[in-house]
Amino acid sequence: MNQRLLQAIDDRRDDVVALTAELIRFPTINPPGEAYRPCAEYLGARLKKSGFETEFIRAEGTPGDTDRYPRVNVVARFDGRSSG
Repeated sequence: MNQRLLQAIDDRRDDVVALTAELIRFPTINPPGEAYRPCAEYLGARLKKSGFETEFIRAEGTPGDTDRYPRVNVVARFDGRSSG
């Protein structure tokens, strides 16, 4: 990895640790994965604050997906500022 990338990661170390601490508070252990939606919504809110468009898509029919414990994915999009 180049030095700029490593420095960018190091500069965000506290944020990464804080995000990890927040994520492990959600009881998403499978089965049953009871807090998938709240976890997805938390991530979606964080992404929106950073300028991403977000969408939640239920992974219907996948192993473990049920009406009581739906599997929810976050899809995020960030439009670039230049072509290419």
